Amino acid sequence: MKVKIARTAGFCWGVRRTVDQLMEVADGHEGPVVTLGPIIHNPQFVARTRDMGVGTVERVADVEAGTTVVVRTHGAVKPELDAARGRELEVVDGTCPYVKYPQAMAQRLSRQGYHIVIVGDPNHAEVKGVVSYAEGPCTVVRPGESIPAIKAKKVAVIAQTTCIGADFERVVGALALRHKEVRAVNTICADTDERQADARQLATEVDAVVVVGGRNSANTRHLAEICREIQPRTWHVETEEELHPDWFADCRVVGVSAGASTPDWVIEGVAARLGSFR
Repeated sequence: MKVKIARTAGFCWGVRRTVDQLMEVADGHEGPVVTLGPIIHNPQFVARTRDMGVGTVERVADVEAGTTVVVRTHGAVKPELDAARGRELEVVDGTCPYVKYPQAMAQRLSRQGYHIVIVGDPNHAEVKGVVSYAEGPCTVVRPGESIPAIKAKKVAVIAQTTCIGADFERVVGALALRHKEVRAVNTICADTDERQADARQLATEVDAVVVVGGRNSANTRHLAEICREIQPRTWHVETEEELHPDWFADCRVVGVSAGASTPDWVIEGVAARLGSFR
C-alpha cells in the first residue's frame, strides 16, 4: 500500500518558532521553566517537554518566583501576562505572530468604537486571548451556529486563525444585512488556508485519509472534517498505535495529512505503520 503525505503536513512556521524558543530556554536556563498552558496542542510533544523538566501551569499565581514563563503558541489572556510582568517574572512570549494579529485588531477596532465579533470556538485558548484584548463589547460566534442579535451600529468581524473561510464569510455576510457598518478583517492564517487546500486535494487522490494530530487541536479537527466531506474513509489519529489494518482493506493509496502542531516524528511513525500494511 502506497502512502502519500500532504506537502504541508506537520509544524507550521509559527509552531516551529515557538517550539524552538522553548527548547532554547529549556537548554539555556538553570532555573525552573514552565509554559503558560500547553505549549502546543499535541499531547505527545507536551509529554516529551515534561520529561525534559518543563512544567505546565494555567495561572501565573501558580508560578514560583524565579521561574521563566514561556507563553504558548496560542497566546495568553492579557491579565495573565500583566500579572507575570507585574511580578517581574521572566516572560518568553511564544505567541505566534499570526495570533498576535487578531489580538491587535480586537484592541484597535474596539478602541474605534466597533462591537467586536470573533468567528471561532469560545473555549479555545487563542480565542480567549483575543477576547481579552477587546476594550469594549465582544461576541464570539461559533462556526455553524446562529448569530445572536447585536445592538450596535458598527460591527467589526475577525476570525480565529484556524477558522474555515466559508464560516467567516457566512458571518460577515449575515451581519452586513443587519448593521449600518460592518468591517471585516480576515485574520485567518495563510498557512491554514494552504493546509486546508492541500488536504482537499489529497482527499481526491487517495482511497483513504489519515489525519494526524492532537484531538484538542482545532486545525487538525478541521482538516479531518474537510477530508471526510470528500473521502468518507477518513480517520483522525494521534499516533500510529491507533491505526487498524481493517480500515484500509482494498486501499492502494492512503493519504496522510497532519495538523500544524504535529511533530515530524509522529507523522513518520504513522506513515511507517501504514506502509507495513498489506
